[in-house]
Amino acid sequence: MIDVARIDYWAANGSGPFHRASVLSKLLFLAFVVTAAVASRDPYPLAAGTFMLIVLAALAGLPWAVIGVLSMYAAVFALLYAFSLRGDGWTYAVLLLKAITPAYAVGMVIVSTPYPKIFSFLSTFFPEILAAGLFMTYRTLFLLLDMMDNFGTAIRLRGGFSPGNIVKNSANIAKGIGSLLVRAVERSSRLYAVMVVRGYNGKMAETAVGAIGWNDWMPVTAGLVVLTTAILCR
Repeated sequence: MIDVARIDYWAANGSGPFHRASVLSKLLFLAFVVTAAVASRDPYPLAAGTFMLIVLAALAGLPWAVIGVLSMYAAVFALLYAFSLRGDGWTYAVLLLKAITPAYAVGMVIVSTPYPKIFSFLSTFFPEILAAGLFMTYRTLFLLLDMMDNFGTAIRLRGGFSPGNIVKNSANIAKGIGSLLVRAVERSSRLYAVMVVRGYNGKMAETAVGAIGWNDWMPVTAGLVVLTTAILCR
């Protein structure tokens, strides 16, 4: 499990071309890649796009291998959906790459952009309460993932998981989920209290949209190349 502190460290301390690019250009890059994934009906352009993103992440000094591991979470759900369709190998490949390609792009944006900048940018277009809600949800999601990982380790060490014993496993998992829910609410309340102490008064610190500059050439160009490849190979 990659903790949120490490992601924040990568986002705040990098100096590569992706880190120097503006939030606007990286969101455009993400929009282009997502559009390419939606429009594509062939696995080959998506595979080429994913490979290009991996190379781009390595050249930009991003943790390309870790981003790949994180993108596999989307692949799990895509495979479950693909199996439910009872399609052939071609269908599985398309759906898998439709999930992995945009997930990898999202990972590139997350590890190269401090999250306050992202939500400050969003607060320019969205109501403040919605932007703040998304911000709190983002933080709580990673806290929950970390808590779930610790819960899984603890239940195995204490003998709470018995292969083949569905009744016992279900009871322990249900108790664990209830405990996680209570702790999640407590963590969210503490996070909000910390934000208030540090000066949060219902408004994000910065709401400037910014403009495309010289440092934005890499994400914008990469997104356009992935989208163009997907459209031409339809």
